[in-house]
Amino acid sequence: MSKPEVPNATLQVKESLFRRYENLTVLSIFASFVVIVVVVQLISTGGSRFPTFISPVNIVNILQQVAVPGIVAVSMTMVMVSGGIDLSVGMLASLVSIIVALGISQWRLGVGPSVLLGVASAVVLETAMGFIISRTRIEPFIITLGGMISFQGIALLLSNSREVVMKGELNFLTLNLVEGARDPVTGLILRVPPYVVAFFVIALIGGLLLTYTKYGRRIYAVGTNARAAFLAGIDVRNMRLSVYMIQGLLVGIGATMLLARINTGIITLGQGLEIDTIAMVVIGGTALSGGKGNIVGTLIGVFFLGSIANAMNLLRLPSEVQFLAKGLVVIIAVSAGDVSSQISEFRGLRREQAKARSAAATAKKGGA
Repeated sequence: MSKPEVPNATLQVKESLFRRYENLTVLSIFASFVVIVVVVQLISTGGSRFPTFISPVNIVNILQQVAVPGIVAVSMTMVMVSGGIDLSVGMLASLVSIIVALGISQWRLGVGPSVLLGVASAVVLETAMGFIISRTRIEPFIITLGGMISFQGIALLLSNSREVVMKGELNFLTLNLVEGARDPVTGLILRVPPYVVAFFVIALIGGLLLTYTKYGRRIYAVGTNARAAFLAGIDVRNMRLSVYMIQGLLVGIGATMLLARINTGIITLGQGLEIDTIAMVVIGGTALSGGKGNIVGTLIGVFFLGSIANAMNLLRLPSEVQFLAKGLVVIIAVSAGDVSSQISEFRGLRREQAKARSAAATAKKGGA
């Protein structure tokens, strides 16, 4: 009776690494990209200089560039895992920046109340969209698209279609937390502002929330099969509403961080943020249909997309090439993930067939 178990154990050992570690595909592509850029830099300099792409100062620069999109990508992961999507985050970020800037420079509310007003506005507006999405059968794509257009109109009305300039009241959010630290390779000053630390803290909290809490498991259940989740006793409507509320909170925080960097509330501040964050999340392996994805994969997608723009600048390639490269990376990463999934499913089918043949052979011998 013990013989039939041997093939099963052998087959389980041969299970694909890409199936067991779902982030391995995009991580492999990311690592290959880094190697290619480093090799190109070594060739172009004749090996006489350390590749600037992997120098500490450049890594810190990448972190500064991706911190705010990364914060929004954490909540976007939750939204997409639950089966939703949000196209409004870019214009909402612009609206929040204008509200905060107006509160500080014109309404004289003070820094703290102005920031709270901006963040609260984002939470309220996202809650309104989330309520409509969770209480109706309208596609989130349509509701958030309408939200994006509406937020743009509100922002233009509040600012009279002008930029709102501040005098550095939020500079405390851009202070260097490692004052005096220098890159041992280039000798340049290393700058780690608070929003970089905030990005990692928020990513850690988001990862723990999705992976180790009942709330996170319910988000996956809703995204996988909303009807089954409802029959299991999960309040599907409120779960969908809650992820949009979290989205509003993190968009408000991210927009404040962006405003601190440029000291100007302007309609273009969040332009393209929705495209970048959705691309980061999708590259990280989160399914548009919901039920699949994690924060670790999103982090890989954040660093990957940020590294592309940085590498293109270091290699002095035109911006047109950067857009092309970003688009190709999204296509390649998503396609590679799908191919890997299909290969794993095919291998799983072959294993099941082998188990069935083994069981049939054993039954035949027993009958004989």
